[in-house]
Amino acid sequence: MAAAVFWGAIGMVVYVYVGYPCLIFLLAWLRPRPVRKAPQVPTVSFIIAAYNEETAIADKLANTLALDYPTDKLEVIVASDGSTDRTDEIVRTQFADRVRLLHVPGRVGKTITQNRAVAAATGEILAFSDTTTVYRPESLQALVAHFADPEVGSVTGSVIYGVETAASVDQGRALYWNYESFLRRQESRFHSVLGNAGCCYALRRRLYTPLAADMISDVAQAIKVVQQGYRAVVADDAFVYEPAESRTIGSELRRRARVITRGLRSKWAMRAFFNPLRHPWFTLQVLSHRVLRWAVPIFLLIALAANAFLLHRAAFRWLFVAQLGLYALGGVAYALEERNVHVPGLTIPLYFCVVNVAPLLALRALLRGERAITWETGPP
Repeated sequence: MAAAVFWGAIGMVVYVYVGYPCLIFLLAWLRPRPVRKAPQVPTVSFIIAAYNEETAIADKLANTLALDYPTDKLEVIVASDGSTDRTDEIVRTQFADRVRLLHVPGRVGKTITQNRAVAAATGEILAFSDTTTVYRPESLQALVAHFADPEVGSVTGSVIYGVETAASVDQGRALYWNYESFLRRQESRFHSVLGNAGCCYALRRRLYTPLAADMISDVAQAIKVVQQGYRAVVADDAFVYEPAESRTIGSELRRRARVITRGLRSKWAMRAFFNPLRHPWFTLQVLSHRVLRWAVPIFLLIALAANAFLLHRAAFRWLFVAQLGLYALGGVAYALEERNVHVPGLTIPLYFCVVNVAPLLALRALLRGERAITWETGPP
């Protein structure tokens, strides 16, 4: 029985990280759904949600105003979520002729701030960006070209994460995102992505759904688009850049836990849509890429516990040592990172542990009834 439990748990982990990527690649190859792109210039409202971004907002707006898009077709809105620094002043004094400032009183969170901005927007297409995201001049045109396909409801860009710092958190996040980007491209080719990249996505204004404060908008909007009968796709040619932030391990853990917590709340709020009889393929994607992925730490704990009952067998003793060794390497990497010592070979075990501790923190937050709706600027 212990051996069956052990191999069952390990089998689920292998399916999540290897089996599902192979399956979605095969499905995308067997039944691709190419997007019918074409150049077009509908009116676009480019929305930047900001909180205390005085150090980044000027560069962000300069980058936005340099986009290769007709000026008379582009509305730029900075939605300030109760900023208390010079963010609003910089927008008003330096960019008043090209940028609309929408000050949202108090701290209401990114989702509500975006709801307010959309209510004030006039464009046919809504484009969303973070203040740190650097767009290539042609990236907005590349996003918009996908809306020539009447089946497409939302489009997310191709994000490149910077690796300027030697911090294992930044290096690990970039590596993990490369893996995640592969999955998203295959899901887009086959059906739809499960969520947009929050720093770069666009959707048809008429498909935007106002959301509750504790829902993660970039994920929920993609699902809402699919729920309305449209596709959510990836624009491979809409490149944007996110610089490395030199996050601490603790801040990265909290960030991932917050994203997972809000992602679970969003999916629970829309649970009626995930019906395998009505939407079998999309439900399979959500189950494999999200629910089971977030359940991996539970499978790992089950495997470790079951393995402990099998130590009388030599093969299982080696497997037990291998598991403990992986977690020990993650612990050593953490201790070294805390002392600002970066060992490249330890990046993968460290970020593997980060990725799988975060869902446990998210589960704890859900059990406690915590509802994180606001965000802070930069790493704490």
